[in-house]
Amino acid sequence: MTPAYRWPPRHAPGFPPDCPDAGDVLARFAAAGDRAATLAVVTSGLRARVEDSGDHEAGLDLVRRSLAAVGRAAGEVWRPAYYGKDLVLVRAAPTDPQEPDHVPLAAGDSGVRHGWAWDHVPLTGDADERRTDLLRACYAVAMAARLRRDRPELPQRRAADALARVPELLSVRATASLLAGVLVRPLDGHPAQPGTADGEDPRLPGVPSADGLADLTAARPTGGLYAVTDVHDIEWGTSSRAGDGARLTRGNARELLSLAEAWHAACTPVDELVRRAYPLRARREALLAGHLRALSDGVAGAGRLYATLGDGLSGVVNDAEALRTAVAGANRWIEGQMHSGAGAAPLDGADLDAARRRAHFSLHVTKTLKGTEHGQRVLHVYGQPLDRDAAETAVAFLTHLSAAGPGAPGAHHLSHARRWRDDWRRHLPSPRYARLERLFATMDGQPPAG
Repeated sequence: MTPAYRWPPRHAPGFPPDCPDAGDVLARFAAAGDRAATLAVVTSGLRARVEDSGDHEAGLDLVRRSLAAVGRAAGEVWRPAYYGKDLVLVRAAPTDPQEPDHVPLAAGDSGVRHGWAWDHVPLTGDADERRTDLLRACYAVAMAARLRRDRPELPQRRAADALARVPELLSVRATASLLAGVLVRPLDGHPAQPGTADGEDPRLPGVPSADGLADLTAARPTGGLYAVTDVHDIEWGTSSRAGDGARLTRGNARELLSLAEAWHAACTPVDELVRRAYPLRARREALLAGHLRALSDGVAGAGRLYATLGDGLSGVVNDAEALRTAVAGANRWIEGQMHSGAGAAPLDGADLDAARRRAHFSLHVTKTLKGTEHGQRVLHVYGQPLDRDAAETAVAFLTHLSAAGPGAPGAHHLSHARRWRDDWRRHLPSPRYARLERLFATMDGQPPAG
């Protein structure tokens, strides 16, 4: 009989070596038979770290090292476990961790901005039912932790108390974004289900773990392309820019707008909202897992992509057309739900860190072309200039973001472009770059948007 958990637990991909996967730890806890738990979640302000570092993967590494320090400092009473950019702490004995010492955020290094929340979780039924109880509670507590991360003045640490403040603190749209937060494990099925083999991400059956990328890059590949992918507009979906108002993909948060409206109307209790939102989020995470697996499978024989970035992959491929075909195929597989773009940069003896940064710039180029028919919306390779029409579209996108202001959705793309202005100069025809440079000039002396 297959056990209901993996033990010892698998490593949480991308985290330091002593960090176990949250799904495995919670499944083991559920199987132990305790009928109540205290659960805390510590989450992080990743975007600020990315903006500070100018490198998504370096920013994520900094966040994860900080979370690992917090988990190590929590003491033997808690069982720490990790996922994405979150730390989960669970213990059997009911407790009220009101004092910061119970969740020692000061142990985190490098000034990473954290937020945390906790709650008591009654556990009923068999091991699978208790596991679902824990995962659903983790979803709710993670929402409260995100709320407190972004509003550090909020005194309520207990998840239920913090979430009760949502209608007065957030707009309906922001509430839908909160509901669209990432789960502790994307598949709401058996944690040891077939397909989650050794070397694969515990959350994403069939997709190589981020730990494999570390082994690959340690060998310093000297040929091919460093590649990075990302789902565009995962929260709100992508609209056509042809002027017809068509919506090309449906975002995670858009699917939850009706529940957000019910939350604000106070016509549905928060516990019931969480119960209704959780399976929707689990379904979207399952779609994401399938999309990422299609991407990973699509480059087989031409390289390998690893689950490094939550909703994106990184790796080395030897052929740009194989990567383009893989991205286009994965987008067709999930057409109307979500789609990805890819950036790539030649290795060819270049410094690996420089190639990785250039690939992220090229990924950013695809974001400026999303919702169009330009071929480089699917894949941009660093060093390949944009033609006149694509350049006009990219500059128009960034100009629109500037006009919308720093608080508008997607404003961080303008911050990225400003940071990478020298790369844009290399890839745009002179008249279009001159327009972009004038746009940057109006921003000089202002803090980056994001």
